[in-house]
Amino acid sequence: MQDSFCQTSDLLSPSRKHSRLFTIIYQLRHNLKKHGILATSKKAWRKLFVGTELTGPQLAGHAVSMDNGHQVLRLQPGEWVEVRSREEICLTLDPGGKNRGLGFMPEMWEYCGTQLRVLKRVEKICLENAPRTVRKMENTVLLEGAFCKGSGIGCDRACFYFWRECWLKRRLPIPSVPSE
Repeated sequence: MQDSFCQTSDLLSPSRKHSRLFTIIYQLRHNLKKHGILATSKKAWRKLFVGTELTGPQLAGHAVSMDNGHQVLRLQPGEWVEVRSREEICLTLDPGGKNRGLGFMPEMWEYCGTQLRVLKRVEKICLENAPRTVRKMENTVLLEGAFCKGSGIGCDRACFYFWRECWLKRRLPIPSVPSE
């Protein structure tokens, strides 16, 4: 009998690494489908010659707002929340697009303004790289149905996003209409 461990820690042995060229081609194909040739060309130009992209959380470019950056809602599983607007979230991000070290991923922007239920609180996480370590997290939750779709890199793991409470607003449950 083995000790219990996180399944994702063993993903290196049953998988093989794609070449960097394959990854670049996959990202290019994805960007062309999603954004078209002009936007993809601009993005490639910025990556190759400017050295930075002007998309996603990097637009924040200012210090984290201490009011919103450490908001504590003490959300519990089953509670309804609304993902804050892009502008509100940007106020909580540092110039690197992070809030206290946790990045706001580009795919997460599509959830702005949507109402979702809290799946669970995240109090501890297990780091997959050796040596395995458990780390504490604060004011962070997982939301039902909000998971990574692997856009741009073709990953099929569908990992849940980690959501800081400062990126969310508490909402009352959606009332059910009695049937007559």
